Amino acid sequence: MSIKDVAARAGVSWKTVSNVVNERPVVRPETAERVRGAIDELGYVPNHVGRDLRGGSTRTIALVLPELANPYFAILAERIQKAAGERGYTVSVELSLGDREVERDHLVGRTARPVDAVILSPMALEPSDLVGLSAATPLVLLGEAVPAGENVFHVAIDNAGSAVDVVRHLVDGGRSRPLFLGAEEGQRSTGAERLAGFRAACRYAGIELDPSLIRRADVWDRATGRAVVAEAIDGGLAFDAIVAANDLLGIGALAALREHGRAVPDEVAVVGWDDLPESAYAVPSLSSIAPDLEALVSAALDAAMGVMPTAGDRVGVAAHEIVVPHRLQVRGSSVSAGSARR
Repeated sequence: MSIKDVAARAGVSWKTVSNVVNERPVVRPETAERVRGAIDELGYVPNHVGRDLRGGSTRTIALVLPELANPYFAILAERIQKAAGERGYTVSVELSLGDREVERDHLVGRTARPVDAVILSPMALEPSDLVGLSAATPLVLLGEAVPAGENVFHVAIDNAGSAVDVVRHLVDGGRSRPLFLGAEEGQRSTGAERLAGFRAACRYAGIELDPSLIRRADVWDRATGRAVVAEAIDGGLAFDAIVAANDLLGIGALAALREHGRAVPDEVAVVGWDDLPESAYAVPSLSSIAPDLEALVSAALDAAMGVMPTAGDRVGVAAHEIVVPHRLQVRGSSVSAGSARR
């Protein structure tokens, strides 16, 4: 059924039907009632896409993620979709697959259909893509630190601070030669921020870092974590802890240590980030930095909808930077059962 069918049944113009559908107070009550009756009789569904193209609110948010193979992003998508639905919004989940051009398109609002806001977790963007950016619609970046711009917000945990928490935990456990797995250099990225916090904490603890203990990981997944740690062991590199930039790398590291006969945590402690559900079931269970996902999702949606957090919220706000809480979830990979009881 089309809007013209409804107009014919109600004996009005299609513009009158449009006014009723869009709740414009320009139609006499009795006429509006007749139009709504025709809509019900015919089962007409308004074409909101057409209305959106004319500039109305879509009540839709584009959520752009690099992948869903990483459980963290799948969980995040589910949480955001549920929370947005409770606010009366629909979420359109888009995958960038690490394609810089796709991410850049969403930066400037080139989406498949009009949306009220974009929440983007970038993987391939360069700093030059973000400098001086002024988004046409509200843009919320997750994870990656960006220069403040008009209509651009950044929501994340304190990556450097959480790395300090990890190193402090390891040093308190007697570790003195930690390896960082997942290094990213020379850019404002999650990996670079975590590495910066790691280095600062090691300096404070009096640990002299051997450059060979800083290991890159081109892909943050289990297979890469396993391969990089296996290469380090086969190369004779000595270390007594692994700080993995995410849990998938950490789980891969656990596999490599197990295959090479290294006892965890007695010989090598391992800590990751994201607190994935599978981390609790790894052998041994993986210690991890756990972001407050409820606060992160709420802050991202608030920013997307133009509602800035208040001082009473569980977040820190500076300009367009919103920092959500985290905690270190200590498990068997970084502390033995006996140590935990002591």
